[in-house]
Amino acid sequence: MTGLAVLDVFISLVFLYLLYSLFAMTIIEAITSSFSSRSKNLITGIDRLLADDHQSTRINHTFLNLFWVNTINPLTKAFYKHPSIKYLGSKGINSKPSYIAKDRFGSTLIDLLGKGAYLDDIHNISATLGIIPEYDSSKLASDIRALQQELKESTQTAISDKVEIDSLTEKLDYLKQELFQRTNKEHPWEIEGLSIGTETKYQLKNLWQQAANDKEKFKSLIENWYDDQMDRVAGWYKRKLTFLTFILGFIIAGLFNVDTIRLTTELSKNEEMRTMLVEGAKGYIANNPNGVSSVSFTEQRQFIDSVNTEISKYNYVLGVSKEAKFTGWTILGWLITAFAISLGAPFWFDLLNKLVQVRNSVNIPVSAGKSSDSSDQVVNNTKAVG
Repeated sequence: MTGLAVLDVFISLVFLYLLYSLFAMTIIEAITSSFSSRSKNLITGIDRLLADDHQSTRINHTFLNLFWVNTINPLTKAFYKHPSIKYLGSKGINSKPSYIAKDRFGSTLIDLLGKGAYLDDIHNISATLGIIPEYDSSKLASDIRALQQELKESTQTAISDKVEIDSLTEKLDYLKQELFQRTNKEHPWEIEGLSIGTETKYQLKNLWQQAANDKEKFKSLIENWYDDQMDRVAGWYKRKLTFLTFILGFIIAGLFNVDTIRLTTELSKNEEMRTMLVEGAKGYIANNPNGVSSVSFTEQRQFIDSVNTEISKYNYVLGVSKEAKFTGWTILGWLITAFAISLGAPFWFDLLNKLVQVRNSVNIPVSAGKSSDSSDQVVNNTKAVG
């Protein structure tokens, strides 16, 4: 084959990869929207922050997390039950938010850590993280019982001191009010059984000590910690989608018999097939100057129909050949196609755009100043290599 023919084969393959990548992209978008995959991936990311290894489910870190998530960590559950997080999502099965701002994450976590029997958040956070002992309300309750007994004995005495009784009554009321405040700190959601893993507690304790018991600085450190994790979470989501796209690409390759090895062989032999696909690629680039991107859910059906229409033009190239033998090379060809589809439509569009520009530069118009003999020779040479 000539150099131009090789270029045409490459353009044809890239164009086909683009079409099927677009097809896969719209299906993936519909799947992830239906299953709220982003919110499930976010839960996994937050759970990784707030849970020790033994409190985390390994399956959450596979591509299956796009469809399902399991949380066993009490702190993660309490975090998502908190009103500031709970009402970010819609009501229903897929009710969790797909995005949580760092400011909201920090304030929510601090609010959870600040729950306790102490009357100020500073002491409660320190107690929750094991820096100081938890407040023992039983001693306060014991003092109240002792004071009640003393007051009872004073009122039963024949000669009772009214001033002393009033003083005991006032002190008893104060202790009862304090006990009520410590044991009934208002929170509209249940956090019973809240516990923090050893490793997670160590990390939070380290941040709290860096903040020197300053809540605002502690919140800032938590936000930075969260930001670092979200960068990784975005990478997790991308890798999960890539793997899912590869699986879907293999299914598409099998259903449509998009065997890269067979297609390369046929394209290298069939000039008419190459010409049709190259012209189709040029037309597609011309009609989509702004590139490709994921589309909204309402546009997906229309978009899939348009891609199917485009693909149907080349059915005789891609259709399953009844005479073709099914071999191990066929599976390999499908795997190559699946890998190509997993690279994504934007990748193939950018590459196709560059290749079409190179292809167009080859077809330079003949200069009017040249002789007719020279023009004929150039035209004949172009036909020979095309």
